[in-house]
Amino acid sequence: MTSDHSPTFGVVLMQLGAPASTREADIGAFLREFLQDQRVVDAPRWWWLPLLFGIISRRRPRRLRPLYEKIQIPGQGMPLFYHTRQLTAAVAQSLHHPQLLVRHAMRYGQPSLDQVVAELYEQKVAGILLFPLFPQYSGTTTASCHARFHALLADLPLTPASRTALPYYDHPAYIAALATSVRPYLNASPEAHLLISFHGLPQRYVDQGDPYAIHCEATARLLASQLDLVPHQWRLSYQSRFGKEPWLLPATDELLRILPEQGIKQVVVVTPGFAADCLETLEEIGHTGKESFLAAGGEFYATVPCLNSEAAWVAALTTLIKEELAGWLQAAEPPSSMPMMRDT
Repeated sequence: MTSDHSPTFGVVLMQLGAPASTREADIGAFLREFLQDQRVVDAPRWWWLPLLFGIISRRRPRRLRPLYEKIQIPGQGMPLFYHTRQLTAAVAQSLHHPQLLVRHAMRYGQPSLDQVVAELYEQKVAGILLFPLFPQYSGTTTASCHARFHALLADLPLTPASRTALPYYDHPAYIAALATSVRPYLNASPEAHLLISFHGLPQRYVDQGDPYAIHCEATARLLASQLDLVPHQWRLSYQSRFGKEPWLLPATDELLRILPEQGIKQVVVVTPGFAADCLETLEEIGHTGKESFLAAGGEFYATVPCLNSEAAWVAALTTLIKEELAGWLQAAEPPSSMPMMRDT
């Protein structure tokens, strides 16, 4: 039981973002904001920014527009926005705590982290938990969210307490939710090979100490173990390469072209690094990947939807958030509800 004077805390579920619409102007605006982040593209500014605001801003939105049009949800917009809204509402209901304000924000796009932090500040929250929905840590995603969050807090007249959630790549609740989502697909196709595809990263970042690949490998091993798979029944890969420098291998698109030659004609693909379906999962894996695999001689291809707002994931995320909030909510309870201390 809480008192009317108990402090309130904010929980912010953080996603990468997506264009506001399928209009080329909105796609371009998203790309410029996203690719200006030096944690995402660390190329020299004098070289990269003219390229971004010139060729990339003009050409890439035109190429991406039909792809975004293919995946948008009628009446709801981009799948990433829709599923994140649904997840936020479901988690708020699951937590069901009068001291918690649960919100979502985008690192690039709307609602922006700036807007959400400002709203929570107006609500006079005592603390804010930032929960990036990236299971595997990377400087290009998690650290970028952290940096923006702490920069915003530093500019406030009165800074609330703050926490940033730990990466949850190996948390049992997350792994169990993943296994729950994958198991029906493997049960329906027992001979299928499980391809566990993560978003790629330039190899250079990992060589410089980014733990992303280690986290992806741990997630893949734990998921395979939870599903009782032996090594020849699954493999890990990386998708979404961009540019000419070496990226993490093996590459998902290349594997899908050569697996049929290796005798693997049935494939189920899961993308555990994405908390919600988006262009990379629905178009790159769901459409282009399928076409590539079947054209190469594959006979069966299925993709597992992201966790989105599935009940198992809502329950898992609720567990994760409660663990991260440990101490805040308990400390806010009135003294009468606290256990008596023994004399020592």
